[in-house]
Amino acid sequence: MFDFRYLSYCGEETPFYDRPVHRAAEQDFPLGHTDVPPEWWRESDDEWVFLTPKGHRLPAQGWKVHVSATLENSADTLAVIWEYCRRERLPFKFIRGTHILHRRNGKYGDRSSSGKFATLYPDGEQGLERVLDGLGRLLDGRSGPYILSDLRWRSGPLYVRYGGFLMTQGRTPSGELVPCITDPDGRLVPDERRPGFHPPAWVPVPEFLAPAVAARRKGTLKDFPFRVHHALHFSNGGGVYQATDTRTGDTVLLKEARPMAGLDSEGRDAVERLRRERWAMDTLAGIDGVPAVIDVRVGHEHHFLAREFVTGRPLSEVVAERNPVLRDRLAHGDEAAAYTDWALDVLNKIDKGITAMHDRGVTFNDLHPGNVLVTDDDAVHFIDFEAASPVGEPTGQTVAAPGFSAPAGYTGTDADRYSFGCLALAMFLPHTILAAWGQEKTEHLIRLVSEAFPVPDHFLAQVRGSLNQSGEAVGASPVLWPRAVEDGTWSDVRARMAQGVLDSATTERDDRLYPGDIQQFVGAGAGAGLLHGTAGVLWALAETGCTPPPAHWDWLTARARDGRLGPAPGFADGLAGVAYGLDRTGHTDLARTVVGKAAQGLTADLDASLAAGWAGVGLTLLHFGMEERAAEALARMEDFTARYSTPRPGLLHGAAGHALFLIRQYEHTGESEFLDRAHDALLRDVHLWMSAGDLWKSVHGLAGPLGTAMVVHEYLGHRDDQRLREVRARITAAARTRFIPQTGWYNGRSGTLLALHHLSACDEDRAAVRRHLNDLGWNAVRQDGANLAFLGEHGLKLSTDLATGSAGVLLAMHTVLTGATCPVPFFGDRR
Repeated sequence: MFDFRYLSYCGEETPFYDRPVHRAAEQDFPLGHTDVPPEWWRESDDEWVFLTPKGHRLPAQGWKVHVSATLENSADTLAVIWEYCRRERLPFKFIRGTHILHRRNGKYGDRSSSGKFATLYPDGEQGLERVLDGLGRLLDGRSGPYILSDLRWRSGPLYVRYGGFLMTQGRTPSGELVPCITDPDGRLVPDERRPGFHPPAWVPVPEFLAPAVAARRKGTLKDFPFRVHHALHFSNGGGVYQATDTRTGDTVLLKEARPMAGLDSEGRDAVERLRRERWAMDTLAGIDGVPAVIDVRVGHEHHFLAREFVTGRPLSEVVAERNPVLRDRLAHGDEAAAYTDWALDVLNKIDKGITAMHDRGVTFNDLHPGNVLVTDDDAVHFIDFEAASPVGEPTGQTVAAPGFSAPAGYTGTDADRYSFGCLALAMFLPHTILAAWGQEKTEHLIRLVSEAFPVPDHFLAQVRGSLNQSGEAVGASPVLWPRAVEDGTWSDVRARMAQGVLDSATTERDDRLYPGDIQQFVGAGAGAGLLHGTAGVLWALAETGCTPPPAHWDWLTARARDGRLGPAPGFADGLAGVAYGLDRTGHTDLARTVVGKAAQGLTADLDASLAAGWAGVGLTLLHFGMEERAAEALARMEDFTARYSTPRPGLLHGAAGHALFLIRQYEHTGESEFLDRAHDALLRDVHLWMSAGDLWKSVHGLAGPLGTAMVVHEYLGHRDDQRLREVRARITAAARTRFIPQTGWYNGRSGTLLALHHLSACDEDRAAVRRHLNDLGWNAVRQDGANLAFLGEHGLKLSTDLATGSAGVLLAMHTVLTGATCPVPFFGDRR
C-alpha cells in the first residue's frame, strides 16, 4: 500500500528524500522568523510556529479554538490573529508557511488535521467565550476549509474543540502510543480526532455554544434522495459511497466534495474537480465504458455527484490475480501466452476508450490501473474523471498516480498517451515507477517484459512511442547492472555502489550525513541511527571493504560523544542501534559508552518491539555481554506483552522479535522455559501472518514473513517442531517469487536475498538467490554518469541507508557473493 507521506519529501531539486521545510523556507510567514516583542517566546518545528507570552503556563487540556484559512487569505488572517493575541496575551500556534498549509489541505492530507491553520489556547470557558466573540467579530465571513472534528462558531473560520494543550501520550489496548487527555479519575484516555463534534462524555458543553450546536444539527442533509449503505473510500477531499437512489431503487455511486479541501498541485479544491468530473462525463455521455451522471446536489456545504454504479474490479486487482509473474517465480509457456492474449485484448479496449475521449475533446489526465474497472466478461469501464480537462488546455497532470504520471512538459493527449504506455507495461510488470528515471530504465523495463511474455513487436513500438515520443529504442550504453553471479564483476559493482554512497554525503548537515528514507526526519536522531542513518551506512561500508573518509567517521563519533544522538534508546533509530554499529566497526569503547546511555533508558516507556522497544534494547545488551541489564529488559518486554495485544506480526514490530530475544536468552542461560515462551510467541506471530490470508505472500523482506521464518529457523536449531518446520518451508517457497518491487532489507529484494541465503536448503532456493542477485538491477540507476544508486521506498527517490537503500544492497550482495556470515543483527554475530 502506498504511503502518501512520501510525497511530502519529494523535492524537485534533489534525487533524495528531504525535509519539506528545507525546500520551501522562502514560503514561511515572516512572523516565524522576524523579531517579536521581548515579552514573547517563540519556538518552531517542521510545521508549526508557537508564540507564548513569557510567564504564561498552559494547562494540560481544555477548550481550544482552531482557525481555518485558505492559501489566499492565510497571511492576512495570521496578521489579525497575531494582533489580537498580542493584545490579549494569548498563546497560539500557526502553520509556518503556505507550502505546509497546501500540503495539509491537499488531497492526500490527513482528514483529522485538514483546515487547521492556527490554534489558540484560551484560559477556561470565560476565556473561550471572549476569544470567540472578539476574534470572531474580526474574522467573521472569511473562508476556510471545514474542520471535520470541531464545532463551527457562527459563519466564520473559527472552530471549537475540547482536547489536549500539551502533548501527553498513552497507550491503546494494542499498545500503540496516541495523544491522550486525562479523565476525572486521572486515567489517560485517547484524545480522539474523528469526524464530528464529540467532546468527552464528562465535559459539559458551555451554554454559550448551544446556538452553534443547534446550527450544526440543522445542517444535516434534508430532501436528499440517496441513502448511503457504506463508504468505499475517504480522502481529504471527501468520501465515495455506495448508495441507493430512493426515487428509483437503483444502486448509485455517490461522490462527496469538500470546499477548499483536497487541493491538487494547482490549488484546485475537491469541488472544482467534481465540477470537472461532471463536465467530462456529460461530454462523454454514450461512450462505452463511461458511467452516466444521475444527479448533482449541495448539502451542508458539501457537494455531491451521483453517477451510475459500475460493477467490476480494479484492473490492478485483476492483474495481480491473473499475471503469472506476480503469482509464481516465472511465466511459463502456454500460461504466459494466454495471459498475454488477455492483457492485449484489455489494453485494446482501453486504447479505444481513450481515443474516443480525445475525439470528444476530453483528456482523462489520471489513467492508471485503479481507475479502470474490468467486469467478469472483460468489459472495461473508466472511473474518476475529476482530473479531466479539455484537450487544448495547456496545463499538465495535477493528481496523477506515481508510476503513471507524465513528465513535466507533457500535456493534453500526450499526457494520456504517456500514462497509457505505463499502464500497458504495468499489465505485465507493475513497476512503472522505473520509467520516471529516464529512457534507460524505461528500456530496461520493456526488456524485462519482452523476456517474460511473448508480446509482439508492434506492442513494444507502441509503448516506446507513448513513453519517449520517438518510438525508438535507446542506443547502446555501458551495462547498468552486470549479471554479478555469472560475470564475476562484483568488485567493480561494489566500487561503483560505494562511491555513489560516499559522493552523496552531506557533512555540513546536522540532521543526517547520508540521505535515506523519510524516517530520518520522523524520529529524533534517526539520521544517525542504524537502519536509516549514518551508523548503518558506515557499518555496511566497513563490512564490504570500503573506506569512508575520516570526516564521515567524525560526523558520527562526535555526536556519540557529545550526546546529539537523541533520547530514544531503541535499536532501529536510537542509541542501541548506534552502539551496535559502532561496535561492529571496531569503535568498541565509544560503543560501550553509547550502550550505557541506552541502558539508562530502561526506565523509559517503550513498547516490546525489536525496532524501538524492549526486544531490541535487550538483544543489544546481550550483544555487549550485559546479561543483568538484558534480563531487566526481558522482564519489561514480557510485562508489556501481558498488558497489551500486539496487532502487527513480524521481526521488527511483532512477536517474532520477542521470540528472538527469548531464544538468545535461552542460549545465555540454558533455561528451557525461555525456549517454551519463544515457541508461544512464534505461534502468535505465525497466526497473525496466516490470518491475513494471501496478503502475507506479497510482503517481501525481513519485515515480512521471511523475518519470522528466520526466527523459526533459529528456534528449530534447538528444538524440533513439525508445524514450525512446515511454516518455514512455506514461507521460504513464497520468497522465490520473482516480482519484488522494493529494494531494501526490510520491505524488499535485498532482505529477501539475505533471508533465502540464510535459510536455503535446496537447489531451488539457491537458484532463487541467483535470480534475486541479478534482479536487484531492476531498482538500480546510474548516478553522476558512473556510480550506481538504488531507489528507496516506493521508488520516488534514491536512498543510501541500510534499511531501504544502497548500503543494504551492498552488504547483502557482499554476504551472498563471498559466503560471509549473515549480517542481519542478532543472527550471525552471536558471542
